[in-house]
Amino acid sequence: MSPHRGPGRFGVITAFLLLGTAAGYPLTVLCLQAVFPHLLSGGFGEIFQPFTEMIHTEGLGQLMGNSLAWAGATTLLAWMLGIPCGWFLARTRLPGKGLARLTLLAPVMTPPYVGALCYILIFQTRGFGDRILGIPEPIREAFFGFGGITLVMALSSFGYVALAAETAFCALPPRLGDAARQLGATRRTVAYRVVFPLLLPAILNAGILVFLDTLSNFGVPAVLGTRADLPLLPAEIFRLVTSWPLNLPLATALSSLLCLFALASVAATRRLTREANGKGERVFQIRRISLGLWGNVWAWLWFGLLFICSTGLPYTAMLCMSLIENWQESGPTWTFNHYNALFRAGSGGRDALTNSLRLSLGAATLCAGAGGYLAYVISRTRSHTRHLLDALGTLPRVLPKIILAVGLILAWNAPWIPLRIYGTPAMLLLAYISIYISDALNFGAASMSRMNQGLETAAESLGAGRLRVFIQVVLPHLAPALGAAWLMTFIVCMRELVASLLLLPPGMQTTATFVFNQFEQGDLAAAMAMATVTIGLTTVVLILFQSISFFRTKDS
Repeated sequence: MSPHRGPGRFGVITAFLLLGTAAGYPLTVLCLQAVFPHLLSGGFGEIFQPFTEMIHTEGLGQLMGNSLAWAGATTLLAWMLGIPCGWFLARTRLPGKGLARLTLLAPVMTPPYVGALCYILIFQTRGFGDRILGIPEPIREAFFGFGGITLVMALSSFGYVALAAETAFCALPPRLGDAARQLGATRRTVAYRVVFPLLLPAILNAGILVFLDTLSNFGVPAVLGTRADLPLLPAEIFRLVTSWPLNLPLATALSSLLCLFALASVAATRRLTREANGKGERVFQIRRISLGLWGNVWAWLWFGLLFICSTGLPYTAMLCMSLIENWQESGPTWTFNHYNALFRAGSGGRDALTNSLRLSLGAATLCAGAGGYLAYVISRTRSHTRHLLDALGTLPRVLPKIILAVGLILAWNAPWIPLRIYGTPAMLLLAYISIYISDALNFGAASMSRMNQGLETAAESLGAGRLRVFIQVVLPHLAPALGAAWLMTFIVCMRELVASLLLLPPGMQTTATFVFNQFEQGDLAAAMAMATVTIGLTTVVLILFQSISFFRTKDS
């Protein structure tokens, strides 16, 4: 039987075109614009002038220091909150683990900027905290500062660390610890010399995701960083692109700096991970311990406290604010008027919800289809181009979203582009695909790595062409992974903020920009009503998806 022929030259070229359009082209234009500030007007003068201006920008050191310190502190706090959760889930007989795991997924479903808005409602003067308990002024001052902005971001991201830590703890080989203790090692020595090196790859990978998401996050700095008087790079780049007078060259230079931080972090993490991977073997053998009554109580107190802080308090503030007409001395007046206004025909909220649904459905479908095709091409390509395709596919995941958004502005507003899509809804759809296609690619790649290539070879030996092999053999195998990719893309696109703010056509809104703009204009109730509807809608879609998957598994 002849070996599988792979996707062929046409498939590889198509993959390059897809990834080049999504990431390669806009990032190339961004880098060139940073070097040649007059590139879009056809000039090549004043080479490196944006970097010179960046170096002489007042407060640059503070911007860099604040951003790196915030990302680092958030990562450390996420580790401190998430790793114990992973240990409880993987290594103990804690009752109700399914519910405990669900408490970790809830904050992941909540956009960080919505969490920040909710906490502002709680801690601001005469806010919910003051009305119910009374917030001491030192605590309020601490929240509207570096500690508060770090806590809010960590509470929305520690779930990633917890789930990664659970997987890592499940894969720890107990016999290594047993052998070390038989040789006289103490528990501390076993933890430091045996357990920690085996956990390090998973912990580092989860940490770099939190670090990069924090470093590039725009929503939390935009709504909380300004109130905390904490200047950060993403907010400064956004200001340069949107505030008059515009300064695109300086914005591209700062974007290049942020890009450098991200790539350096990924490179350092991968090197440490490679070194750590050589320190022990992985076997899936789980030995769970019983915590006893008080151990279970303390474990559930830990999960309960995290759930209250990450989900309970923010959701309560969000829901109450969306239902309150005004807060009188005798108590609040409750109403559904804000929801009625949101769904009224012709209202801005209804249009925003419709726009987000259309864009998210389109982006999720296109990302899932393109991601599955790219995963197939990359996994079945044997030449050196495979590594280049893999690198191009990784860029949107590791680079800050605001960098891709700025690159898309420059790339598709350039004078050499004959097709005018900038300033149209198609531009926003392209942005969603560019930013999130790598997530779908990762889902597809994981599924392709488990697929027996002999099935494709057998189909080809019976006369099936490449396209028929992909449609009838590969796609059915990829279907569960692409379904998960579709769901994840739909959820993140429904809440996407920074690209929507930068690329929305005039007069158009999405759910995220509606929430952001209404909050900035002081209409807190309308903002929280939209946030409640958006989170509720994505939760319903998630439950429906899980129900369909459950029944399919049961039938099979």
